[in-house]
This record gives sequence, C-alpha cells and structure tokens, in this order.
Amino acid sequence: MLFNKITLKSCKKFKVKANRNLFRNLLVVSALFLAVNMYAKKFSYNEQKLGGNFKLVFYASNKIDADVIATETYSLVDSLNNILSNYLLNSEISVLNKKRILENPSIELLEVLKYSQMAFNKTNGYFDISIQTLIKFWDKAGTKGKYPSNKCLEKQGKYIGLNSVFKIDESNMLKLKRKSKLELGGIAKGYIIDEVFEFLKSKNITSFLIEAAGDIRVCGTPENQDYWSIGVSANNRNNYLVNLESGKAIATSGKTYRFRIIEGKKYSHIVNPKSLKPITHNFTTSVIANNAVTADYLASTFNIVTDLNEIKTILKKHNNVELLQFSSNGIIFETDNFFN
Repeated sequence: MLFNKITLKSCKKFKVKANRNLFRNLLVVSALFLAVNMYAKKFSYNEQKLGGNFKLVFYASNKIDADVIATETYSLVDSLNNILSNYLLNSEISVLNKKRILENPSIELLEVLKYSQMAFNKTNGYFDISIQTLIKFWDKAGTKGKYPSNKCLEKQGKYIGLNSVFKIDESNMLKLKRKSKLELGGIAKGYIIDEVFEFLKSKNITSFLIEAAGDIRVCGTPENQDYWSIGVSANNRNNYLVNLESGKAIATSGKTYRFRIIEGKKYSHIVNPKSLKPITHNFTTSVIANNAVTADYLASTFNIVTDLNEIKTILKKHNNVELLQFSSNGIIFETDNFFN
C-alpha cells in the first residue's frame, strides 16, 4: 500500500509538472506566433507580364527579403512565358507551330500540353488549343466584311480538334498536323499562376495573392480577415464580391466584348470549335476552382457553352468547381456555392 501511495503521489507530481511544461510551451509558441505577425508586413508589387498587370501581394518580415522574392518571382514568370507565349517567335510553342515536330520539349511545355489534352476531353472538346487557325480565318472574314461559305468553314474544321491534329508520342516527341496551330492563351496564364503559387510557398510565404490580368489565386488570409475578398464585374452595373478560401483560384472570361462586323452583324472574337462560328452572346463567366489551370480553361469554356444540360455535364467531370455566368442584365446561371 505504501508503494502504491508513493507511486500515486509521484504520478500526480509528474502530471502537474507535465501540465506546467505544456502550458509553458504553449506560451512560447503563442509568443512566437504573435512576434511573427507583429513583424510581418504587407508588400505589393505590380509589373507588366503576360499581356497585362501581374500583381503580387504577400506578407514578409522586411522589405529587403520581400524585394528579393518578388524579383525571383517575376524572373520565374518570364522564364515560363519564354516557353509558352505565342507572341514570342523563339518560344517553344512557336517553334512547334513552325516546325510541326519538337523533340525533347521542356517539362513545363509538356505539362501544359497534357493539361490541354485533359481539358479538351473533360469539356467535350469546347476547350481546344488548336482553334487558332479558325480564329485567324474569322479575322480575315471580319476584315473583308463577308460571311464565309459552309464549304470554307468545313475546310477550316479539318485543321482543328486537338485529339486529331496533335499527338505526344511515347518518347514525349510533339507532333502537329500541317496547317494546324496551337495557342495556349486560355490555359498558360493559369499554369504560370500555379507555378508562382508553389514557388511562394517554397519561400515560406504563407499569406499571399497572385493576380495575372484578372485571374487570381490566394493562400492563407489577409491580416485580420477570414478570406480574401475578390471583386468580379463585367461593367459598372454589375459588381459581385466573392470570398476566396486559401488555395482557391478564380478566373473570369469575357469581360471585354471584342467583336467583328460581318455583313452588318456583330460577332464576338471568341469562336465555338463545335459550330466553327463566333459566338453572338455577350456573357461574362467566372469560375472558382482548386487551382488556376482549371479555373482558367473552364472560364474560357463556359464563355462559349450556354446550354444548361451541357454546362451540367461538364461540371460533373470536375470536382469543387463553382460557376457564375452573367451579363449586363444580371446573373444567367450560378452554382449553389459560388458565393459560399
């Protein structure tokens, strides 16, 4: 009995001591957390990249470190743009469009092209990076002001359709059909944002916002806030506010209605790869997704697709995606949780 009492007493002393140590450790952790937040400052940067503003907002301990991280980030953006941009003659994608064959492509180009193949299949062919020749064809029709014949349209249709005009072989060699061209504008921006997202996380930045020409991805939360609040608008009449959770991305397509006049009628610069014709509606589409690549290509897709059944079919093939379609007259379609 004496042994049991002594043991019990010792256990109580040990438990009290352990609790004190735990409490002391919690105080130390709390103090460190408060110190980090006390000395973390908000830094904002903006440079012209990817054909528009490329903004960075993040929290860091001092300006010197923040400037270095921002410089490295923009260097990363430039390096990726040199691979994926159709506007640069010597980019990898431009070389592929010119030579039709590209051996030993970069990992980055290969990833974007594989994402594009996946997007083509999951959107039932509505997102098609091979549509560039058809867009150029309609540009010429707009210049001439004459609506093309069905025979001419059918001929152009032979040069598009990603699965039929482009292949990646077993050795990762890229092969493109003659007279076809690939244009990565609807997916490359999202890919670059996601790469920047991972880069900033590798630098131990835990709260930040990346915006490239309206497409956004966030991490953590801003100071004293539960979410990053993002504005979505098509014009001054319709402005919507979205609370974006950490890790989520939002992309918007159709904010400006560029159009051609052909035989007195307006046609959008956006072309439907299924009908081979430009769309005539003027919708703005915003998509929230788990990454910027998905948000980017789906925003482009749903700017074309207006049939409710087709929209639902495509949405079923994607997880954790929210959609908002609207025009100057108001909301046309929204998923249940777009506004949380």
